[in-house]
Amino acid sequence: MPKVTDASEEFEEILEEVASGRKLQPADVERLLQARGKEVLLLAKKADEVREKQVGKMVTYVINRNINFTNICVNNCRFCAFRRHAADPDAFVLTFSEIKQKVKEAVNQGATEVCLQGGINPTLNLDYYLGILRTIKEVSEEVHIHAFSPQEVASLADREGMTVEEVLRLLKREGLGSMPGTAAEILSDRVRAIICPRKISTGKWVEIIETAHRLGIPTTATMMYGTVENMRERAEHLLLLREIQIRTGGFTEFIPLPFVSGRTELRGRVSEPSIPDSLRLHATARLVLGEYIRNIQASWVKLGPRGAQLMLLSGANDLGGVLMEENITREAGGRWGQYLPPKKLRELIWEIGRIPAQRSTLYEILVVWDRPQ
Repeated sequence: MPKVTDASEEFEEILEEVASGRKLQPADVERLLQARGKEVLLLAKKADEVREKQVGKMVTYVINRNINFTNICVNNCRFCAFRRHAADPDAFVLTFSEIKQKVKEAVNQGATEVCLQGGINPTLNLDYYLGILRTIKEVSEEVHIHAFSPQEVASLADREGMTVEEVLRLLKREGLGSMPGTAAEILSDRVRAIICPRKISTGKWVEIIETAHRLGIPTTATMMYGTVENMRERAEHLLLLREIQIRTGGFTEFIPLPFVSGRTELRGRVSEPSIPDSLRLHATARLVLGEYIRNIQASWVKLGPRGAQLMLLSGANDLGGVLMEENITREAGGRWGQYLPPKKLRELIWEIGRIPAQRSTLYEILVVWDRPQ
């Protein structure tokens, strides 16, 4: 495509159609993701206007702790630097005592959520996963448990000879409150065959997500972008999420995750997403999904605090969690640390003239901070 310095008539017409309420089609979404020059500014401006109309000036965050309970994994995802073989000296599986201590620390620091994900470790059976949930509930009946990706659920079901629904019902019974919609990467089987050939298919991911929603287990929706996908595949991913949400209403938020290549197998083979690339995706996501998935998250751990601020000016309205601990992006070479205290998150929000609010995992507003303290 030739370099664009001024907005084309076609591009402006697509933005006008957004304002008129027409649902964007694949070619429209692909075109927005290809914005160049002045078009990028127009796209960001339109997304910010739509964000203001849909969710107002409030920017939310959650006080949570991330716990990765094992790094042993039999998958060979080319974008991952976290996985270890069981014989590796730094391989680990957390004991219930270690998990309990981490949860206690989190609750003592005001966490309302613990988020748990691990590698696909074939030695861990369903009893271990149920034991994690019971261990957390021993510490606190109130803390929300956001845990276990669709990949983990699929692997558990296969290992135990159970259906996905049976596994999810047991997890919910023991305290699972919601699921991360990770393992989505790009919902294209062409892409998945290249970057994560052992992971579940697009169809299986959709099946597990929709089963969770039907059982009353809400999930997030994610996209890891910047590996080998093209703009049409990014567009199709967004539109598939829109279709699922229209059917189920079970997504709480959409989280775009720019690929961090630092210590992964793909380092030097793909270019990490630039800030303008991330801006285009966050803004387009607001225009495609905002009517259906109201909350668009900017990941400070992936984008950095200033990058996340720019996304808040381009359609996003949430900064995610304080994390307290983060291993997956750190192992891949992430530069922005594992923890941002609530005060720092509020300062980032105030700096751009917005209103910080602490939320629960399911977006119940807990505290609104009207002005800097």
